[in-house]
Amino acid sequence: MLYAIGSALALVTHHAGLPADSAGRAAVASWRAGRETEIVREYVDLLAIPNVASDSVNIRRNAAALVTMLERRGVAARLLEAPGSPPAVYGELTVPGATRTVVLYAHYDGQPVDTTRWASSPWRPILRDKAIQAGGKEIPWPARGARFEPEWRIYARSTGDDKGSIIAQLTALDALRAQGARPTVNLKFFFEGEEEAGSDHLRDMLTRHAALLQADLWVFGDGPVHQTRRPQIVFGVRGVMGVQLTVYGPARPLHSGHYGNWAPNPNVMLAGLLASMRNEDGRILIDRFYDDVRPITPADRSAFGRIPPVEEQLAGELRLRRT
Repeated sequence: MLYAIGSALALVTHHAGLPADSAGRAAVASWRAGRETEIVREYVDLLAIPNVASDSVNIRRNAAALVTMLERRGVAARLLEAPGSPPAVYGELTVPGATRTVVLYAHYDGQPVDTTRWASSPWRPILRDKAIQAGGKEIPWPARGARFEPEWRIYARSTGDDKGSIIAQLTALDALRAQGARPTVNLKFFFEGEEEAGSDHLRDMLTRHAALLQADLWVFGDGPVHQTRRPQIVFGVRGVMGVQLTVYGPARPLHSGHYGNWAPNPNVMLAGLLASMRNEDGRILIDRFYDDVRPITPADRSAFGRIPPVEEQLAGELRLRRT
């Protein structure tokens, strides 16, 4: 989570008039280092509230806690509602003289929990001295004012996805103010409550509250740490679309020994259809699929070239012979 704070601090520092040089980074890093136990305590308190989207009582406890956390920072906050949907948490911080508005997105719900696959309770955050895969052992929480070792790990549901991002955003705002600075853009916060359940009501939520959510830019605090563990800002991600296909075959079940390779097999037909949609290099073969895709620019390629190469290392870790 402290890596997430670093990314959020970098973003708000850029939009706050703080120096972007090493002195500016050192100032906010020093502020954070002196308050790690307070930051983590607020984080742990939030993690302790169960957040499965289908658990409406605890989902609303999460939402109410987030409203309080925003208000504690002087952000005007309230719940946004839509029929059948968990509430979204909305916050707004208006900056005098600002001409642009940025929405910071995160989600506070988490995946359903199978407790038999957990080494500890998902709702009782614990601290380990390293990753559990590396044999990490539970250790006591440090005393107030003590430092957190970079390799310590907090285990609970939604530590990374996505409550860590929420705490990072709010901590970045705290750091800004501690440096005597303020954002140069208006800030809005939108914390969704059903992302892990498929965001079925998100379109309705955004439509109902479109006027409130108008902005020049949305920043989504939800994604993995780069393999180099360096903070990153991602300008685009893969999308997803669900479709339902019906493949018709014989009117009744047929014995493969009698009818195989004569009567069409719906499983084979569907496999062929799916395989026909892309080539071996991953290019989509559906007609006009790429019509509205923005071409890659020289600036894009230049940015790609500055990303540290990790493909070979990652392929080795995943035991992939080709990608």
